[in-house]
Amino acid sequence: MKKYLLIIVISIFLAVFPSCTRLYFGPSNVQKFSTVQPDELGQVVSVWEDGLRTSGKKNEFEWWYFDAKLDNGAIVVAYFWKVHFLLDQYFIGFNYRDPNGKDFFKMKYFRPKDVSFSKDSCDVQFGRNHFRGNLNTYTIRIDPEDFDGVGFEVNLSSNLKPYRPQDGIIKAGDDYFAWLAAVPNGTVDGKLLVDEKTTNISGSGYHDHNWGNTPLQYLFDGWAWFRGEIDDKTVVASVLYMADKRGGYDIPILYVADSNEVLMNKFGEDGVFTKRSNIINGLYNKTNEPLFRQLDFITENGFQVSIKGKDVLDNSALFKRMGMPSPFRLLMSLAKIDPFYSRFDSDLTLKINEEKPSEGFGVFEIMDLK
Repeated sequence: MKKYLLIIVISIFLAVFPSCTRLYFGPSNVQKFSTVQPDELGQVVSVWEDGLRTSGKKNEFEWWYFDAKLDNGAIVVAYFWKVHFLLDQYFIGFNYRDPNGKDFFKMKYFRPKDVSFSKDSCDVQFGRNHFRGNLNTYTIRIDPEDFDGVGFEVNLSSNLKPYRPQDGIIKAGDDYFAWLAAVPNGTVDGKLLVDEKTTNISGSGYHDHNWGNTPLQYLFDGWAWFRGEIDDKTVVASVLYMADKRGGYDIPILYVADSNEVLMNKFGEDGVFTKRSNIINGLYNKTNEPLFRQLDFITENGFQVSIKGKDVLDNSALFKRMGMPSPFRLLMSLAKIDPFYSRFDSDLTLKINEEKPSEGFGVFEIMDLK
């Protein structure tokens, strides 16, 4: 009897495995990434670029992201998401780490009738929560009634011009992913509410905007992203790991600026080299491969950037976080499909040519879509 049961289980798995792979990773006969990427908008970013960029078609997604490192050592992260995959979904993710290292996280979903957007500028409303601004100043509000008594309302004032690599669009045929760092570095002030206690807060912040027209795992195996500060310098860095069926390229992005000028702006160019190290062990049970918590960049013109993930701010099995049912998660796990997301409070080291290395801080995220 056990023998026959084992045969049945194996047969079901062999039948389901290819279906799981096709369902999650999409078709295999797709167009590859091109070395020539859109570059038509010019260097000046317009206010409308931070407004609504998608139309609600199937597979489109879009999100507006904000994080802040507060003067008291606390960290705040919030993102407003809209996705149009199997269903139209609208949600906010909110992560708060208090000065003592205690973490709070919650996702809140909203009905379509309770959300609104503008194509003219960043004007996003989810219930009583909002994300509004014009590239120079923003207000972001997280309503404590939606997030178990924890919330904030802050002003974010930009200290640098917006940044995007070329048009900010990574294309493979007609499929694309886009990114705009609307506020690479900004000043934050406002109020934080925790358990009916209001505190005035201040610190440094960041805002970016992402959108696309195809599921992320159709384009990428994952990415690493970082934003940080050292004295008067700002560093934004990323590596996009294209899926093998899209060509399998690693696409580096490195931006370094001070209050007067952009010192480094590299996008998928020769002369930028990256290295992953410090493999994560014991942080979570990942079934396909380990992740890393250190990323280094070096350029042919003398820039060295080292990013080291320190304290874990967020660590999530994505299927579980998105509320996928247990049978679905089990089938995907059997097929060794196990996407994870990790975010770290991080240390940053920057060395430019023969200058003495400088030390700073930032937020480092690793998205593994496999």
